[in-house]
Amino acid sequence: MSALFKGCAKWLESEFGMSGALSVEASSQPISQNTIVKRTLCVQITGSLSNLALAGPQAAMWKAVPGKETELFCPSLEGGLNPEEQVDLIRNGLIRSVSVKEAQSSFPCALGVTISCIPPNEVTDLGDKYAYTVLPNSTIASPQTIYTCDSSIQENAAWRQQYGKWNKQNLEKEGVIDIPNQPFYFVHMSHPAIGLLRHNADMIGCDIEKQPMVDKQWFKISRQVMGECCKTLRSQVLNKVHTQDMNMFSLQLHRLGAETWDDLGDGTVALQGFKPKAKWTPEEYELNKEHHLREFVTNKYQYIARLEVEYEVPSAAAAPAA
Repeated sequence: MSALFKGCAKWLESEFGMSGALSVEASSQPISQNTIVKRTLCVQITGSLSNLALAGPQAAMWKAVPGKETELFCPSLEGGLNPEEQVDLIRNGLIRSVSVKEAQSSFPCALGVTISCIPPNEVTDLGDKYAYTVLPNSTIASPQTIYTCDSSIQENAAWRQQYGKWNKQNLEKEGVIDIPNQPFYFVHMSHPAIGLLRHNADMIGCDIEKQPMVDKQWFKISRQVMGECCKTLRSQVLNKVHTQDMNMFSLQLHRLGAETWDDLGDGTVALQGFKPKAKWTPEEYELNKEHHLREFVTNKYQYIARLEVEYEVPSAAAAPAA
């Protein structure tokens, strides 16, 4: 059955300008069914080095409070959507740019920042990669762009315009009515599987446009045919259409050049600011040094930043609800 869909590349090229390699030529046409959103996020991370060391893999992470993701990233919509529709809407985001508008760090050590939805573009001498790095006890007062989507912002633009609400996870759900214990689905006319069937009419010997419709918008498609369509779309299209799940957006701090947050290493970083007094005896020197190192790992520090994130999400009207 999969041989029936060898015309997928031809369909992509004719409909969306995609080549056989599934790249998309830049388009000057506006992405009318995608909504461009700009959000400023206030990120605040506080803790001592010792407490962060105990927090494990989730240490120094900022993300939306569970259940509040759509309030952060879902565009304002007239009429509104139910919570499940809102979650699905921002699952197919495409980040255009990220900027640090302002930032302050009281941490006494250098930090690396990772952001879940953008690639790391700053590299240390150890090969560790971060979205950007933060100097000790530093302040950023002028906006700095840390990520801009390159020409790939135009790649697959026409596809995202027409089929932006579909992803690898929801092909059999969005715009699909599953009839229990029946060998078929009702599939909405705007579903990408219908576009694939429409273009391959000669190959499969069946013109989808001549098939009867329910309520003038739903086609009756066998489970076998729908399964092959979805398999083809996942392997030839959706694996190459890069979007980000804004529900999973997170930012995390990492300490540079140290294995753990409370790692003292050779003391070079930890002892910065330690000023011995000439009158100290060796015993007093060691006691004050120990006190300084203890404060280094137990004092509470803070990183606070205002990030501006510009991204695209599909229009709420881009696809029907099943």
